[in-house]
Amino acid sequence: MQPYDAYRALSDEQAARAAVPASPASHRLLKLACGCACVVLLLLACYIALCLWLPPSPGLTLARDEPLASAEPAIGAEGELFVIAMADWGGIPVYPYVTPAQLAVRSAMARAMSASAAKSKLVLALGDNFYFTGVTSASDPRFKATFEDVYVTDQPELGAENMFRLVAGNHDYGATKEISSQIAYSNQSKAWHFPAEYYTFSEPVAPAKPGGLPLVAQFVMIDTVLLAGGADGILDPQAAHARSEAHWAWLRATLSASTADYLVVAGHYPVWSVGWHGPTPFLVQALRPLLAENGVSAYFAGHDHCAEALVDGGVHHHGVGGAHGLDFGAPNLKAVPPGSLAFHYGGAVWPANAFKGTFAAISFGPRVMTVTHYDSDGQALLTLSQPPRPQRS
Repeated sequence: MQPYDAYRALSDEQAARAAVPASPASHRLLKLACGCACVVLLLLACYIALCLWLPPSPGLTLARDEPLASAEPAIGAEGELFVIAMADWGGIPVYPYVTPAQLAVRSAMARAMSASAAKSKLVLALGDNFYFTGVTSASDPRFKATFEDVYVTDQPELGAENMFRLVAGNHDYGATKEISSQIAYSNQSKAWHFPAEYYTFSEPVAPAKPGGLPLVAQFVMIDTVLLAGGADGILDPQAAHARSEAHWAWLRATLSASTADYLVVAGHYPVWSVGWHGPTPFLVQALRPLLAENGVSAYFAGHDHCAEALVDGGVHHHGVGGAHGLDFGAPNLKAVPPGSLAFHYGGAVWPANAFKGTFAAISFGPRVMTVTHYDSDGQALLTLSQPPRPQRS
């Protein structure tokens, strides 16, 4: 037999083997595998569709002897000042540099701004401005991709001068351990207002009555990473000690000197939270008594990606960290003071949490300050109200 004939005979034998039908058992296994795969894919598709269609679980609303909260929105409430508070809005570090939830929250914020008849409007942006490691210079392209293109370009309701009043979060310190680039960007953007690591400003709430002074809301913007002084593992404790002590001294003096009708403190880390990070121990120890002693109206923070509200010692604590997505669950429910939780709004698990977000709207009037938490569909979730502070000389 010639080599070619041997090769052809071998090929014919292989072809004959290939033509032998598989056994019935093999067919059954193949059909079973294909069927299981189809069922898994179908269930996954149904789960994703259901998560996107259903709103996130509203979590807990605790009953009280007197009504604390309602679902009446803040939009349209009387007053000359309307403020939106959001945190943890900083997109993603790869293209397209934003999340679907962030865009949905932006659109809901713009509608809220448009619906308000207040003369003055602004946004408190409370840290984690750029996930996951901040920016490295004032010319970093993330400023355009994650901020300008989302909130300013073609957004007349949000792009006004000095509209965004910012503070830093832990992720903003990530790459360089400082935030000077974000502060410097204030000189390049009309809407971005970040004059220093911490600062205060006041806004009129209502015109003065004859012979009286106008009502005023004062905002005290703090850097909770700097206040931590390294306790959170972000900054070197020795290097940050003097700056941290200076910040605490400034904060004590600023709160003590305030005569504002409404006094709002805003930072990144929460004092109280039932979310995954939970309460911030050094703030519970040092900031909590300062808020109560000085009659602070409310403290706004992020860090935990949810919407939540608690009342502790007369101070309203609002969690607004859901501006680019939501976390699931409230694992630290037992870590907050009993009876303090007014509500918590968490999200579904991935991937649905990438499509849902939250923010809060604050309306200041002569008789009441009203805070309403919204989801990214513009649905009012819960409203808390409180009167102006007692007159302070």
